[in-house]
Amino acid sequence: MHNFYNNRVKQNSTTAMMLIAAVIGLFVILSVGKSAEAQEGVRIAAVVNDEAISLLDLESRIVMAIASSNVADGADTRRRMAPSILRRLIEERLMQQEMRRLNIKVSMDEVEQGIKTIEKQNGLKPGGLQEFLQSAGIPMSALISRTEVEIGWSKVIRRVIVPSIRISDDEINDTIRTIKSNAGKPQYLLAEIYLPINDTAEESSVKQVADQLFNQLKNGVSFPQIARNFSRSASAATGGDLGWLSYEQIDQEISAVVRLMKPGQVSVPIRTLGGYYIITLRDERLNPGLISNETTLGLSQFHLSIGPDATTEEKTSRKSRLVSMVGKLNSCDEFNKAAATSGSPLSGSLGNVKLSALPPEMSAELKSLSVGSISNPFETGGGIAVIMVCSRDESGNNVESIKKEIEEKILIERVNIAAAGYLRELKRDAFLEIRL
Repeated sequence: MHNFYNNRVKQNSTTAMMLIAAVIGLFVILSVGKSAEAQEGVRIAAVVNDEAISLLDLESRIVMAIASSNVADGADTRRRMAPSILRRLIEERLMQQEMRRLNIKVSMDEVEQGIKTIEKQNGLKPGGLQEFLQSAGIPMSALISRTEVEIGWSKVIRRVIVPSIRISDDEINDTIRTIKSNAGKPQYLLAEIYLPINDTAEESSVKQVADQLFNQLKNGVSFPQIARNFSRSASAATGGDLGWLSYEQIDQEISAVVRLMKPGQVSVPIRTLGGYYIITLRDERLNPGLISNETTLGLSQFHLSIGPDATTEEKTSRKSRLVSMVGKLNSCDEFNKAAATSGSPLSGSLGNVKLSALPPEMSAELKSLSVGSISNPFETGGGIAVIMVCSRDESGNNVESIKKEIEEKILIERVNIAAAGYLRELKRDAFLEIRL
């Protein structure tokens, strides 16, 4: 059970969008004149135990969040974002201090692997991220430092929290009974942005941030980007994704709003006991009951890059061209050879992937395809792609694997709750001084 969580944390510890956001933010802030940096950077925004967070640290993070989320910039925006972002910086400093206390190290091999993952997920060739940093005049150490914190904190959680969690057979069986009883009832595919309120004095500033983020979302800003940069829940690492939830699994204040929403809609900020939530309803369905998503597919991808400003007509033309290119391919060997000529680093074997790990629309397309079949075109990774199913393993679709899957989900939920409590304790016991 714990090995599953260890692997899951390793996958999430170097979230690509968060790290790319850091690069963008550093690029913007380092372009400011040296005189401004000298005057403002030495000022202290907060003290965490015996370590300072400078005003330059805070300004850098604010610019990072704004730039990577496409939020409209301006003095008022920065003023409203400052308290929330400063709290996040304080938490990260506490994470670093706990890593040092536990003598937790992050190797350069781990950091390099994380950077390779970022490059692959963003369609960059090997070494492409370093080339970008050099061209922008940003030291590689900036990216390395941020990656170390992400990986290091996941190691803290694995060492301190995961070994203490026990899940009984009775809990698993209770969950199975609940799933069976909910079969045929409505289920909602949700994503969240969570802004906590830890003190009544924060009410006004947090509400202002929530309202501003809601306005940006109404204007078309990406929900996952906003969630990654501003949400304070564990789901932030995956763009706020909460997966499929039944009505009974959703907090009462939120479920009352969700019931009135239609797929694609974003809620107004919802005040709960802990803070404000912004919810998007991605899709809805009737609960299929007790099924396992442990089918594993061997997949290969043929990807054609396309510019971000491509018109609908250009995309349609690209899709037609791709379909004609793969139409007569009958095996994965043929498919991979053809994909190698695409010029895209995203083409080629994707390895073995669990059906449950794929995006919903892709999972729905691939789950019924036989070995050797090719999907319809997807818009993904800055281009158009088709996927061939090279192998299918359904040995996981049995009672024991279903129990294992449920156990893993319970474990992740427990770990996320315990990790949030752990961080609250670190904050409660720390010496904190805000100097703004």
